[in-house]
Amino acid sequence: MSTSSTIFSDETAVQAIMTKFVDAWNVHDAKSYAALFAEDGDFVNVMGLWMKGRSAIEKGHAQVFSTFLSDSYLKITDTQIKFLKPDVAILHCTWEITGQKSPDGNHILQNTGVWTAIAARQETNWQIVALQNTGLIPMSVNPLQNTT
Repeated sequence: MSTSSTIFSDETAVQAIMTKFVDAWNVHDAKSYAALFAEDGDFVNVMGLWMKGRSAIEKGHAQVFSTFLSDSYLKITDTQIKFLKPDVAILHCTWEITGQKSPDGNHILQNTGVWTAIAARQETNWQIVALQNTGLIPMSVNPLQNTT
């Protein structure tokens, strides 16, 4: 049976994953970034590329950190955590990236988006099991907004 202090401790540990995630991103450290994932973790990037396993996540991020994201800076603007079970949590995080280069390398872009991540506790350590990244596309008209 979990206590409120256990829940608070776990919520703090899950939140710490996102802090470490941002820290690794902002120093462009693919190894530390990938270490936040389970060995068999999955990462689907904003373009739909599915990286399967920690080594693929590290390799993919080493490549982007050395190219178009080499000057990028990541900031999380909101995090919501829901515990599905005492040892499994889902996170929804909104993020902003500045300093991203365009494909021609000349322009610095700003992007925003939302992550949906599943984190699981393995004994005393929390790791990301799966993460889906979705970029927000600015729309002049919200199709869900009532126009009448």
